[in-house]
Amino acid sequence: MEEKQRLRQEGLQLLREISPTEKLRVEHQLASFLFSSAVWKCANTIGLTMALPHEWDTTKIIQQAWLEKKNVCVPLTLENREMQFYYVESYNQLTDGAFQIKEPVPDLCTPAFKNDIDFLLVPGLLFDKSGYRIGYGGGYYDRYIADYPHTTIALASSQQLRQSLPVDPFDRCVEYLLTDDGFIVLAE
Repeated sequence: MEEKQRLRQEGLQLLREISPTEKLRVEHQLASFLFSSAVWKCANTIGLTMALPHEWDTTKIIQQAWLEKKNVCVPLTLENREMQFYYVESYNQLTDGAFQIKEPVPDLCTPAFKNDIDFLLVPGLLFDKSGYRIGYGGGYYDRYIADYPHTTIALASSQQLRQSLPVDPFDRCVEYLLTDDGFIVLAE
């Protein structure tokens, strides 16, 4: 089995085996650190994916953003393994999309462009100390952030950290890694 595929399975198993109590604790810590960060405070527009049940919940982040009158953008996956983000002002603008992930209904939303999104939460299963990640293998986020001009952040539990991960030429690292222990200073 390819190394990345093995790590992907390891990351999925790790997330699925976290107890509900531990998951809530980690989510609370992540939210606390995120909402008090300068990156959050300076951002007007946040891009993020609607989380699957085994992932860190993003609805709390969306609700806090709306409470603070920030714009929220959610991606729609396209056939060419690319994404188009749309501004979302209500959960009613979302529907079941690819991979059982809630996605925006384009007819109900306005497109958001890369330059308009101040920071992007990049999902993943495992992360290393340089900001590289093992995702689900589709390459959607690697393609999107290849020329994304603003801040990228990944949320992870400390259990999802690895010293290093295999990196391919098309892989892109995130700028910030936020864990339940706080922001990690990433190696260059």
